[in-house]
Amino acid sequence: MKPPETSRLRFWTRLAVLVVAAALIKSASSGSVTPTQKASTTTKRATALSRPIHVGRLDQPALEESSGLVASRKYPGIYWSMNDSGHKPELFAVDSKGKGIGRIGLTGARNIDWEDIAIDADGVLYIGDIGNNSRGRKTLTIYAVDEPDPKGKSKTATVKAKYHFRYPAAHGTFDCEAMFVRKGWAYLITKEKPKARLYRVCLDPVLSAKGKIIQAEYLGLLGGAQWVTAADICPDGRLITALSYLGIWVYQLDKPIENLVAAAKSPTQPAATTRTAPATRPARAIRIVQVKPLRRSVMLGQAEAVCWEAGRLPKSLLITNEQRRVYRIKLVFPDAKRPSRSR
Repeated sequence: MKPPETSRLRFWTRLAVLVVAAALIKSASSGSVTPTQKASTTTKRATALSRPIHVGRLDQPALEESSGLVASRKYPGIYWSMNDSGHKPELFAVDSKGKGIGRIGLTGARNIDWEDIAIDADGVLYIGDIGNNSRGRKTLTIYAVDEPDPKGKSKTATVKAKYHFRYPAAHGTFDCEAMFVRKGWAYLITKEKPKARLYRVCLDPVLSAKGKIIQAEYLGLLGGAQWVTAADICPDGRLITALSYLGIWVYQLDKPIENLVAAAKSPTQPAATTRTAPATRPARAIRIVQVKPLRRSVMLGQAEAVCWEAGRLPKSLLITNEQRRVYRIKLVFPDAKRPSRSR
């Protein structure tokens, strides 16, 4: 006869196994989320964009015409903006509600028609002197500067590189107010109706040092967007937003944009930016962004700046206009809970 302690131990062990098995069966039948499934839910695509919410006001008097906005990579809670054409070459640091944090003058830059600001993963800021309202400018410039300390003692920063570029001669010239940077390339969205065009410019420091004029590479049309006044890309390269005076678009990509470019290019045919195609019809090119974007009609005054709000997984956008107002728009996901109605 076995000791009663051994029998008791076996009984409780079997009972524990049965309980765990029952729990697993119930979990499978009820569709409970496993750790793997839980990870995948964080990558669900948004299904809509929320209404804009007024969250603040740009309080720096010198920031008269905010024409670009981007989240800092080095200083949490900091966003960089700058003025449109006709102003000093300066950067303004603000928080998410528009409160002024710092003001930095740029040495080695001119503000002919600054239209957007972008940032790369290393914390280098890029200012796009890319405006061309009269279509008279053939050569445009992107300035690069290491992100300064917005609260530091130094109130100036020096441009580290200047990238001069032109659109393909056969395409003509364009007005452009939207730019974002990713993996050594500046992506430009033209301000046109009915369809915007997407180009990119190689940000090779060697080309900058030699003073070379870089030819922009045509990447096709950006479906849905028109009259674009600002743009941004999230840190992982999968979410692109484009803003206009009448609406906002969000493109949810399957892969980072540089991977889409690499996959779409034919190995036997170089990027299509030849100089022989007629000006009325751009040279043949791949269409990189093929997804249907989320869109929301908004009228937020002269809104010319948008960026993804800082965060590991961007879920909201900040927008500023030349009337100094700051707005937030959120991504709406399918599992978002609706507010309960009070009876």
